[in-house]
Amino acid sequence: MGLLIVVDWISDTGGARSNIVLWIMLAAAVGLTVWECRERGYRTMVLLWWVSFVAITHVLGYIILRFFVRPPRGD
Repeated sequence: MGLLIVVDWISDTGGARSNIVLWIMLAAAVGLTVWECRERGYRTMVLLWWVSFVAITHVLGYIILRFFVRPPRGD
């Protein structure tokens, strides 16, 4: 999907340029990822890995991040 957005951005019709909602959702997902990683105290390289993963996979990547950073159970 990301490739289609880039191709559409470059094309003459430019439908992605007018669809600001997609860009807002991507910025929100990446912003939440940075917030979550900083809250957990991850090193910079780990933070950048998660940001790139979420930026590539968008919402699905953020859901996976939330699954991996769940606090351990106090059994």
